[in-house]
Amino acid sequence: MSGPVISLGGSIFSKTDEKYLSEFIERIKDEDGYALVVGGGPIAREQISKLRMMGAKEYYLDMMGIQATRLNATMVSLALGNLMDVPKSIDEAVRMMKVYKRVIMGGTEPGHTTDAVSLLLAEALSRDTVVNVTNVDYLYDKDPTVKGAKKIKNITYSDATKMITSEKRGAGANFPLDILSLNIARRSGIKIKIVSFRDPSNAFKAINGKKFEGTTVS
Repeated sequence: MSGPVISLGGSIFSKTDEKYLSEFIERIKDEDGYALVVGGGPIAREQISKLRMMGAKEYYLDMMGIQATRLNATMVSLALGNLMDVPKSIDEAVRMMKVYKRVIMGGTEPGHTTDAVSLLLAEALSRDTVVNVTNVDYLYDKDPTVKGAKKIKNITYSDATKMITSEKRGAGANFPLDILSLNIARRSGIKIKIVSFRDPSNAFKAINGKKFEGTTVS
């Protein structure tokens, strides 16, 4: 598979969405190869919250989150029958891809979300697309819980950045991207597709380069 890097949102690991994780794993088995970056989800938030109450510094909270992403990545890897270790860096992931023709990883270093890691991996592998499989079906022009919020099917890197940084919206609120991810995507011209894991067939349309329901950032 020389297709997109897949960023699998950690929220798929919540108890309410476990069935979607199982279906995703079953479907990805049918792909020839895959580059998959896995988020931390509930386990990361829970452990980070505990550490924060204990007074840990943000750097160490990030490190806790990274460990959670690697735990989730290990679980997915084992479920797929992969016995190789989860790489801890982009360089290690690239080497593993050359040998095994597939790679599953979590976070790499403090300050980098797994979405940003997926963009860096796409750069390193010369992939032109990242598919962000997350818990929202589209980007919206405002908080999607607000009545009248409209779906955005196509948006530029610049406009997406403005949405994140706008005072009205709040930094990153209900937004499945971050500034670093957008900056990486923009500098290398990497297209970002945003789809919901709650519609597995549609998510794999996006992964396989077919017409899909969701948002494209380019």
